[in-house]
Amino acid sequence: MDHLGTDEFTDLALGTGAGPSLRRHDHVDRCLDCSRELGRLLEVVRAARDVSTEDLLTAPPDGVWRSIASELHLGAHLRPPAGSGGPTTVPDKRPSRDRAWARRSALILPTTALAAATMFGALATARLTAGPPSVAGPVSRLAPLGVPGAAGTVRLVRVSATDREVEVTVARLPPTDGYYEVWLMDQSHSRLVPLGTLRADGTATLPIPPQIDLGAHPLVDVSVQASNGNPAHSGVSSVRGRLYG
Repeated sequence: MDHLGTDEFTDLALGTGAGPSLRRHDHVDRCLDCSRELGRLLEVVRAARDVSTEDLLTAPPDGVWRSIASELHLGAHLRPPAGSGGPTTVPDKRPSRDRAWARRSALILPTTALAAATMFGALATARLTAGPPSVAGPVSRLAPLGVPGAAGTVRLVRVSATDREVEVTVARLPPTDGYYEVWLMDQSHSRLVPLGTLRADGTATLPIPPQIDLGAHPLVDVSVQASNGNPAHSGVSSVRGRLYG
């Protein structure tokens, strides 16, 4: 069977549109290349959805401005004011043609500096936060049960030697007055471990308790729960699938 196309990957990653057929979902479960590609797209989607105002970068050091001005031959009359993150001009008596060039340069400099600041900020953040790489398992399908048309994906991520997470994405879930709960489940469907709830967009990244044996709880179940204070499984499962890795 042919690999998934761009539109099919997009529908799966974003949880929008009609999505691939169940037969194509089965192909993702069996095809290592498609599974890896979907995993990469899901990481991009999660990163985009997690962006906040805290991710905005501060102005670069003065040395960055000076280096950029020197590289672009902008001249000493351009300098960044303290704490402003942008260039300014000091009075000069040069011909109007030179002053016009200075004004155009003042427009070029912030854009160039922003690119440099983004690069330096990303490198600094990477050095400060780098740790052992996570190991993601294959993406597997969550098949519809009590909610016709719903479908999704799940995969296991080993964050460290002891820490594990499940990444869940479910599409086409109907609105509910309650919430959708993610569970680990054994083969007999009698032993369940609650992990947490889906966000409004049908996604969740949830930690797995370290004492839980995934060999004894190989299934992931998403139930429809009422907001009645009862933490037990409602008995209505929207989707379910096997967790590999």
